[in-house]
Amino acid sequence: MINDVFKDANQRILKHFPERQIYLRSGGEVKYYVLSTKVQITFVSVLAGMSLWCLYTMLNLFWGFNPLRTPSHTIKAESAKYERLLADERAKLLNAELMLNEQRQSFETMAKSFEEKHLAISQLVSSDPTATQPITPTLKYAPNRVLMAPALRDAAPRTARKTITPEAFAETGLSIDRSLNNLDQTQNKILASAEYKTLDRIETNRAIIRAANMQVDTVLEQGPFGKGGPFIPLDGEEVTLVSGEFGSRVSSIQARLAEAEALDRALASLPLGHPVQDESYKTSRYGMRQDPFTKRPTFHEGLDFGGRSLAPIVATADGVVSFVGRNGGYGRVVEIDHGHGFVTRYAHLKKTYVKRGQAVKKGDKIAGMGSTGRSTATHLHYEIHFEDRVYDPEKFLKAGLYVQ
Repeated sequence: MINDVFKDANQRILKHFPERQIYLRSGGEVKYYVLSTKVQITFVSVLAGMSLWCLYTMLNLFWGFNPLRTPSHTIKAESAKYERLLADERAKLLNAELMLNEQRQSFETMAKSFEEKHLAISQLVSSDPTATQPITPTLKYAPNRVLMAPALRDAAPRTARKTITPEAFAETGLSIDRSLNNLDQTQNKILASAEYKTLDRIETNRAIIRAANMQVDTVLEQGPFGKGGPFIPLDGEEVTLVSGEFGSRVSSIQARLAEAEALDRALASLPLGHPVQDESYKTSRYGMRQDPFTKRPTFHEGLDFGGRSLAPIVATADGVVSFVGRNGGYGRVVEIDHGHGFVTRYAHLKKTYVKRGQAVKKGDKIAGMGSTGRSTATHLHYEIHFEDRVYDPEKFLKAGLYVQ
C-alpha cells in the first residue's frame, strides 16, 4: 500500500517534471544541458517561497501595522501628549528660574543690608565723640531739610532739621549707644564661645598626652612646625591689627588656637591605637620579667600580644615606614616614624606588607603576626620609642581608649 502511494507520487512528479534537455547552437556547434527532476523541483520551490514572501509582505503592508498609514487622529493625539510634556517641562524650568532670581535678589538685598550696617558701625566706631563740639540749643540747620534715617534703628521719629531739639538728639545718641552695646555683647558672646571651645580642646589634648605618661612641653618641642625670629616692627612702630580690649582678646584667642592646633598635630603623632586588628591577648608586659629561654630576670622593652598566625598588624598612628627587614632576635621587623619623636616597632612578624619610605595611616595593615627571631610561639612584640627611649605601651593603649 505504502509502496503504491510512493510509486504513484513518483509518477506524478516525473509527469510534471520530466528530465529536460536544453540545446544551444553557436558557431556551428550544438551544446545541450540536462535539467534533472531534482533541479527543476528545487528551482520551483525557491520561486514559490519567494512569491509567498512577497505576497506576505504586501498583505502586511496594506492590512498590518504600518506607521506610514497610522490614522491622523492617532498622530495628533501623540503630538498633543508630547506637547503637554514639553509645556510642563518648560513651566518647571521657568519656575526654577524665577525661584533662582528671587533667591539671588534676596541674597543681594541681605548682602547690601549687611554692608550698610557694617559701614554705619565702622563710621560710628571710627568717629571720636570727644573731637566734636558740644551741642547747644543754638545749633543751626538748613531750613526744610529732612534728616536721613541711619542704618541703625533710630528711636526718634524722622522730622525736619529745624524741629530737632537737643533732647531728641540726646535720645538718638542713647539709642545708637544701646545698639552698639548690643553689638558689642553679641561679639563678646561669640568670642567667649570660641574661647571656651578652644580651652576645652586644649585641656582635652593635654589630658590625653599626660595619660600616656608624656610631658606635654617635651612632646611639643619635637614638633616640625616651630616659628620664630627677631621682632622688627613696621616703620619702627608696633602695628596692632585690632586695637583695644577686643583686639587683645582676639589675639589671645588666636594664640590659643595656635596652641590647640599644635596639640592636635602632636596628638596625631601619639601611637594610641591597638596594634592587633584581631582577637589577641597579652602574653608579656613591659618591664622586669623572667626570660622565656634563660629563665633569668631581664627587662622587657615592649608589650607582647598572642594570636593566630598572620593576624593583621596595623599602624597605631599616622607616620612613615622607617625600617622593614630582619633585626637579630626581633626577627622580621617593621618600624614607623610618627613624628614628634615617636617611633613604633612591630617584631617577630611572619609577613610584611609595606616598604621603607611608605606613608601609612592609623589602622593601615602593615604586617602579619608570626614567630620569627627569638620567639617561643606566634605573637607580636610591640615597642614605643620617644627620643630613643622606650616607654610602656600599656599607658598609650589606655590613653587611646580615653580618646575613643
